Amino acid sequence: MALTKRVEVLFEPNEYTDLEAIARKQRESVGSLIRKATRQVYLDKERRKRAEAVKRLTSANLDLGNWEDLKKEMEETRYQDILKSMGAELTR
Repeated sequence: MALTKRVEVLFEPNEYTDLEAIARKQRESVGSLIRKATRQVYLDKERRKRAEAVKRLTSANLDLGNWEDLKKEMEETRYQDILKSMGAELTR
């Protein structure tokens, strides 16, 4: 797709120098770096969805109990799943 819209962005001199160095190292223009960063941060919907999900998960105050009980529950659930996949039921 042709680039048809122009935006002027002002940077501090040291920031622009850093961007130039990165662009040289990656063999591309500063404008290309800025377009990539914009796509990744603001325009990539899947990436934003993942970031929002991580934020929700890490901000939740989940009381999962103590580790040993949680581990035992996970092992029992996995064991049940294995038995079901083999067509058997666990009887207690």
